Amino acid sequence: MEYRTIMIGFFIKKAFFDGWDQLYLLAGFNGIALLVVLLFFVLPGALGAPLWIIVVAAALMMLALSVWNVAVSAAMYRVAEGKPAHLRELWGALPHSLKPGLFLGGIGLLYGIAITVALPFYLAQKAMWGVFVGGLLFWTMLMGLLILQYVPAILARDACATRAALKTAFYLFIDNPGFSIFLFLWRSFTLVVSAATMFLVPGLTGAALASAVAVYLRMKKYGYLKANPEANRKHIPWNELLEEERERVGKRTLKGMIFPWKD
Repeated sequence: MEYRTIMIGFFIKKAFFDGWDQLYLLAGFNGIALLVVLLFFVLPGALGAPLWIIVVAAALMMLALSVWNVAVSAAMYRVAEGKPAHLRELWGALPHSLKPGLFLGGIGLLYGIAITVALPFYLAQKAMWGVFVGGLLFWTMLMGLLILQYVPAILARDACATRAALKTAFYLFIDNPGFSIFLFLWRSFTLVVSAATMFLVPGLTGAALASAVAVYLRMKKYGYLKANPEANRKHIPWNELLEEERERVGKRTLKGMIFPWKD
């Protein structure tokens, strides 16, 4: 109960209001992402390009968006820390985001192949082995998504190699499986509601912000355990650990967000 009401409750509040405070920044970053989609995916189809060109363009789009996501996560982690973030920081982060972004984009392409080719093939088999392999592939991919959602934010936090970020992300998932599932659902919800604004807000940047806030808050637990090795891992004093963050976010309400003079 303590875990759900304190940690997850504050995560929702912070992720939401951090995004609201940076609404124009989110819209600007998402506008760039939408431009990439327009150039690499919508435009070739609208011009009647051959299928193979559309497929190649879609693959390039996924790689470009992955690099963009790693760069955006660096800015969003600054937002999670309560520091200012600007559009120019996105351009500054792009060179450092190229290698990890292409790596993660390559994994995304493998996911695309698995979803469109491998899974239908195995699940179409009448033999039990096909269903087993298809099911195993599905659950492996799902676990991969739960792990990979942490990686860009960890790269932003630690400025480490991609391999080290993957190890940290794997540890976060193993140590916090329930929260990892919740974060995945929250990010999915963020993308679904973004359809109402044509994915300008909160959009992909809002999902990146959610991961940044998640990593930022979860790392407070490990800082506490490192400073207090004798502490009980099942009873983390979240009220104490989140006190400074609560003061930073302040007493925010939906009414005050829309009509600040009435709050």
